[in-house]
Amino acid sequence: MALAVAFAGVAQADQVFTTPVGATNPLTGQPVSATADFSLSGNTLTLTLTNNTPNLVSAGQLLTGLTFTLSDGSGVALNSQTGNLVNVLTGGIVSNVGGTTDALGWGFGSTGGNTFELCMICSNGVTSSVTPTEGLLGTISADGNFDSANPSITNGSHDPLVLGSGTYTFTVPSNVTISDVSFAFGTQVGGNVSAPEPSSVLLLGLGLVGLPLVLRRRS
Repeated sequence: MALAVAFAGVAQADQVFTTPVGATNPLTGQPVSATADFSLSGNTLTLTLTNNTPNLVSAGQLLTGLTFTLSDGSGVALNSQTGNLVNVLTGGIVSNVGGTTDALGWGFGSTGGNTFELCMICSNGVTSSVTPTEGLLGTISADGNFDSANPSITNGSHDPLVLGSGTYTFTVPSNVTISDVSFAFGTQVGGNVSAPEPSSVLLLGLGLVGLPLVLRRRS
């Protein structure tokens, strides 16, 4: 009896990074929370960046940037970036700017070697056309507003803001992996919080094809 096992397909992995429990903006001491979900398909890397901060109070809790290192940084390019642009009015009332999917204008570039910065408030020679707007808002209140937002959010100085998540797509080398992720919060350079190693790795596209079992009988 012979048993032949054939594997087909290649595993693709989502690398998900989160801020440490109890993280704060080091410049303001305010609590912050965020997730960066990297999904690789061929040479396209899709990043979903989400501010999870509940009861957001001030601009110091806006998610405004991400630094990350790729295992191979050759030929990396930002292709698209989208989000739902809104204004936050007096009382924390959310007002849509356009549709639910709008083009964003964050900066992107290498800070040296294989490390890259995606940013609203940039440093290390990377520039952004939208400073100090388009920061990512945190979790919306139950009534659909930002009930705790103070005038740094509601006075229009940082409008438009991004509601929910921002989605960014990059061209990257195949089979690239991500490490050394750091989130930036607030409208001043220096509000960076480093993420731990991936909090979860979801294996996608793993194929198992064929388990042929061959039986031979001898007379």
